[in-house]
Amino acid sequence: MRKNLLIFFFSIFLGNMAFAQTEKQIPTDLLDAIVSQVAENQEKEEVDETQLYEDLQYFLQNPINLNFAKREDLEKLQFLTTTQIDNLMGYVKQYGPMENLYELQLIDGFYGEDIRFLLPFVTLSKEEKRTPPLKFKNIFKYGRHEILARMDKGLETREGYRFVPEEELIKNPNKQYIGDPYYASLKYHFNYSNRVLFGLTAEKDAGEQFWGDYNKGFDFYSAYLQVNDIWKFKTITAGNYSASFGQGLVMNQSFGYGKSSMVLDVEKRNEGLRKYSSTDEYNYLQGVGATIRVTKTTELTAFYSNKKIDGNGTSDSTDTFTSIKTDGYHYTVSEFDKKHTVGMQVIGGHISQSLKVLNLGFTVINTQFDHDLVRTPSLYNQFYFSGDNITAGGIDYKARWRKFYLFGETAYSDQNAWATVNGLTVNPTSTLSLVAMYRYYSPQYDQPFSVAFGESSRVNNEKGLYIGAEVRPFRGWKFSAYADGFQFPWLKDGTYGTAKPSDGYDLFFQADYMPKRNVSMYWRVKYEMKEANNSADSTLNVSYNVDDWGMGSARYVLQYSPAAKLKLRSIIQGSYARKYPADATFGYLLRQDLSYDFKFPLSVDLCYEFFDATNYDNRIYAYEQDILYAFSVPALYGRGSRYFLNARYALNKNLTFYFKIGQTVYLDKDVISDGISAIDGNRKTDVRFLVKWRF
Repeated sequence: MRKNLLIFFFSIFLGNMAFAQTEKQIPTDLLDAIVSQVAENQEKEEVDETQLYEDLQYFLQNPINLNFAKREDLEKLQFLTTTQIDNLMGYVKQYGPMENLYELQLIDGFYGEDIRFLLPFVTLSKEEKRTPPLKFKNIFKYGRHEILARMDKGLETREGYRFVPEEELIKNPNKQYIGDPYYASLKYHFNYSNRVLFGLTAEKDAGEQFWGDYNKGFDFYSAYLQVNDIWKFKTITAGNYSASFGQGLVMNQSFGYGKSSMVLDVEKRNEGLRKYSSTDEYNYLQGVGATIRVTKTTELTAFYSNKKIDGNGTSDSTDTFTSIKTDGYHYTVSEFDKKHTVGMQVIGGHISQSLKVLNLGFTVINTQFDHDLVRTPSLYNQFYFSGDNITAGGIDYKARWRKFYLFGETAYSDQNAWATVNGLTVNPTSTLSLVAMYRYYSPQYDQPFSVAFGESSRVNNEKGLYIGAEVRPFRGWKFSAYADGFQFPWLKDGTYGTAKPSDGYDLFFQADYMPKRNVSMYWRVKYEMKEANNSADSTLNVSYNVDDWGMGSARYVLQYSPAAKLKLRSIIQGSYARKYPADATFGYLLRQDLSYDFKFPLSVDLCYEFFDATNYDNRIYAYEQDILYAFSVPALYGRGSRYFLNARYALNKNLTFYFKIGQTVYLDKDVISDGISAIDGNRKTDVRFLVKWRF
């Protein structure tokens, strides 16, 4: 009997191998270029770029036909610049449909690396694919369903999961997590030709309770419905959705690069309204919205949202709160008590007009809370918004004239505060591209949903000038560089807090070389200098002593594919930090990656790295391959090693399993982290498992 069962399951396995194929993957170096610097700028080890990933995954499965490409689809490929999109669409319009993808080399702005990044997401055909009519019976007949179930767990026991006597918990209820150590999420997506999209999301973080006195089920639930291109409506959204317009000074909930190795890509895309399927528990709207095409050149958007958010320092007796809690964690009693304590209503709209060489837009938004925001008094935040109601409006523009492209936005709030950002891109030759961007955000400008280009995470208290250049002097070579000088007209808080107005600058240079289609490498140098409060000498008055803080890094990456299914990646990186008058400190990272696609539908990523960065200021952010929709960029510091295995197995064309295990071993620590997060020992191991089912 046992033998028959083994033969039966083995035959199923072989049969599935015959039909399954290894799932297409987004190029690792593309995600590294995008995500690692986002994480470093935001100082996060986990970044949530669900929107970006969903767009790339969709176009992997449904490649864009370049001969009939829509601008809005190409703009979702965030690594393409506006100039590249213009040149691509202009080439097809002038010369007709492309015969093969090698013609991309004839288009200004498209070179080896650009084409390599683009190829997985595009195709060519002289016939435009027709979408079945938007009829009820077609929606369910041709629509695709997808279910994603994920679970994570750290193998070592953190202090907050250990037994605590009841008498101690009565005195300090935050000494223990209220839930179990598992992270769990469940997602359902439905997509009919990108015309009708529906989805549900449920999630709990590690430490949050799944079933008990605090929760009966998941900690976070989300649902969305989006319908595109119906009658005169471009988009209709309901449930949870995001909104982004202009350069983000008034409203931006979308992905944006900021400063990165893609030095020309500093413009934010006007993505309008779109569904929200992320597990981020703050950065979304909840309600309804719609964009209607008034004429061929005019679009009008209106949206409404009403939801509960987490508030720090909430007091129902005085109807006040001190700040918005955005991390979404509810794993201790005090954290759970902040959950959904403040109501937030958002009403807004956007109108855009497309002219021959100029696009104009106007955005207005009103945000109202059911509690007064009363901040804890401090010198640095005296200009921040306080109260229960704030309104802002902004005018954005895009204009192209010959080789010049201008873009920008200027916004004004009812706090009598201004913010403006304006950029210019020029391509004097086919091998040289330049960009310049100026920004000014007054200390009084403070909007809940504003995210724009800058040194700080807040669109507030900053002015600066960014200049970037990209040149391709020889075949196979690309040089990229930027310089960004910035000033903070008022005091700053946080890691780089200053007790007086301060300034700084940021320099970047990268040389890319691609001698062959299967070999590429780059050298990168980055240096930043800014001012911060001096705490090196305890005899100094920290409140009034500000010194320079310099940080730099150098990186070399070699990528080599000796065979079609094998990819090797070697990384050497060093870091430098000095907070004057203290001595400089240094750190380094050595890393080797190996990725292999087997003949049967299994692909694996292996990595081993050693790091020595005993000072936290020398921490090195290192992007890791991960399971679907997860982005890991650990901040490595201390002295030790890390290794991980990431695997994908397609049982058949509809069912795929993802697994990752990673471990960090420290040579200079006996205890990792502190408080209830502390791990007794020098090892930290994480396991992730995800199942994707399409039908």
